[in-house]
Amino acid sequence: MEFILLLCAAVFGGYFVWRRVQRGAYLVSGAISAPADVRAAAKRLEFRAQPNVHSIVSLHSPELCVTAMASAFAQMDAASDMPDMRPAFRKHLGLTPQQAEDMAVFGPWIVAQGGGPTPAFERLTKRLKQLDHGMGFDKLMRVLGDVTAAGTKGMPTAAQADAMGALARIFRTA
Repeated sequence: MEFILLLCAAVFGGYFVWRRVQRGAYLVSGAISAPADVRAAAKRLEFRAQPNVHSIVSLHSPELCVTAMASAFAQMDAASDMPDMRPAFRKHLGLTPQQAEDMAVFGPWIVAQGGGPTPAFERLTKRLKQLDHGMGFDKLMRVLGDVTAAGTKGMPTAAQADAMGALARIFRTA
C-alpha cells in the first residue's frame, strides 16, 4: 500500500514538474508573436511580455522606451529611410554595441505593437515618464536630435513636430 502511494506521489510530482518546465518555456518563447530576430533580441534584453498587458506597458527600462521612441520618431519621417540609430544609442544611452543592435531590432516591433508611430510615440512617452519620472528626458532629446539630423532635411517633419508637442505636454515642459 505504501509503495502504491509513493508511486502515485512520484507520478504526480513528475507531472507537476514537467508542466512547470513546459509552462516556463512557453512563456519565454511563445508569449510574443514576433519574428525570430525580434524574439532573440527580446530575450537578450530580458523583455518579458506580460499576459493581458500591452507590450508597451511591459517595457521595464527607460532605455528600451527611449530606443522605441526614437524608432517611432524616425518612422514619422515618411520621406526618408530608417536611419541607423545605433551610434546615437551607444553615445547617448551608454549601451554596448550588442545592446544597441538588439534595441534597434526590438524598437520597430514595439512601435508596430503600439498601432503605428504616432500612437506608439505617445504611449511610449507616458511609459517613459512612469519608469523614470523625467530623469531620462535629456537622453531622449539627444537621441531624437540625432534622429532628426539623420532625416531628409535635418528638420523635423509636421508629424515629428506634433510628436514633440505631445512629448512636451506629457512631460509638462511647455
